[in-house]
Amino acid sequence: MVTAALVGVAACLTPASAGAQIDGTPLNVVADGFGSIQIRQDGVVPGLFYDPDENPGHAGLEIKEGGSYYPLEAGFERVPGRTNLTPPALADGGATKTLSSVYRVGPNLQVTETITYTDNVPQVNIRYGIENVSAAPTSLRAGALADLYVGGNDASYGAIAAAPPRFIGGREETTGLVYGLQEVTPWRAYQEGDFEAVFGNFGADGLLNTIDSAAPDNGVGVEFAVDNLQPGERRDIDVRWLLAAPAPPGTVTPSAPGGNGNPGAAAPVIEQLPPPVTGKTVNVSVRKGRIFIKIPPSKKFIELKGALQIPVGATIDATKGRVNLVSTTGSGAETQLAWFYDGIFKIGQTRGAKPITDLALAEVLAKCPKAKGKASAAAKKKTRKLWGEGKGAFRTTGKFSSATVRGTKWVVTDRCDGTLTRVTQGSILVRDFKRKRNVVVRAGKQYLARR
Repeated sequence: MVTAALVGVAACLTPASAGAQIDGTPLNVVADGFGSIQIRQDGVVPGLFYDPDENPGHAGLEIKEGGSYYPLEAGFERVPGRTNLTPPALADGGATKTLSSVYRVGPNLQVTETITYTDNVPQVNIRYGIENVSAAPTSLRAGALADLYVGGNDASYGAIAAAPPRFIGGREETTGLVYGLQEVTPWRAYQEGDFEAVFGNFGADGLLNTIDSAAPDNGVGVEFAVDNLQPGERRDIDVRWLLAAPAPPGTVTPSAPGGNGNPGAAAPVIEQLPPPVTGKTVNVSVRKGRIFIKIPPSKKFIELKGALQIPVGATIDATKGRVNLVSTTGSGAETQLAWFYDGIFKIGQTRGAKPITDLALAEVLAKCPKAKGKASAAAKKKTRKLWGEGKGAFRTTGKFSSATVRGTKWVVTDRCDGTLTRVTQGSILVRDFKRKRNVVVRAGKQYLARR
């Protein structure tokens, strides 16, 4: 077992190469020749981009050209639309090292990628030369994006410096060092937050110019507009990654959930919104897909775009996406984050020293048959549910029971025969309304509060 463990560690320190590598001090850069990169630090097992054990990581160049989207995946060899023309090649050595490659993106674009790193400088510079190899003009958005893995962790707290040159990325809590992007070629837009939201927004209508310090799975991206690129024309985009670098002047880092952030920093916010107020407001943002909200006295749902502070009493339709929800904990300025999906719910929150954010299932259901023998057969056609993930004082409430969070992933389903609570991670405290008792449901178990 010891031998196997040592072999595993060695494999992490020297992962299987997916291209050429700059062997620098202390940073090492791996490029696959299709636009994807991984960066590692000497003596540190994980890479700085997710997946930390793989070369390359989930970082590099994405392109959206009209309706065609050329995304970033682990190993572009498996992604349609990219063709390697020149494998990565180390052009020179010494203190400053350069790694270059050429590849096609779709039928119209050719990219010349040049990566430059100077020893003992906490930054990696990349120039993307984008050339139109078609016979007609084209326009596109190019993005430098990454799923960060900062300090051996899949989460970091959002950081932004608004003064030129701007910075957007994550900040490691223990050291204060930053990991992210510093502006060289002017950005069209930026975004920091949950990696699914960052990548999803780039692939849709574009990044949102937002920072979400509460996101538990940190991603970052910037994008550039390349308009009216003529046949044979090439335009260069310069990208700078700051990695384990001192924070640029003016960098703002909201404090960590639970009050463990930098002293004097602002309270945790979701995408630069005002802090939520106990019993009055919560902050919501789109985590994935499409989210719709209904705010009293309106009776109509409207689509949620980006982030918004909404009043308690609002209803959220998360049947087509996932929504981040940030609310107060009742302890000073602390906030808590969970995300919900696959249901429609109304937001409530108790007051007092330990408020509970309540999410009541609100989807309209057909009437259940009164005959006992028919209830079970009809249950599948007359159900509503809500999935939740996260930690904090959250409670999902069905018709016959409620589930208060102790763990991280659960679903509450209203059926004709009762309210079913099922837990896949952690544990949940279920309150059975009819029997007036509490039941702890742990991972892999479920409890039915019968009608």
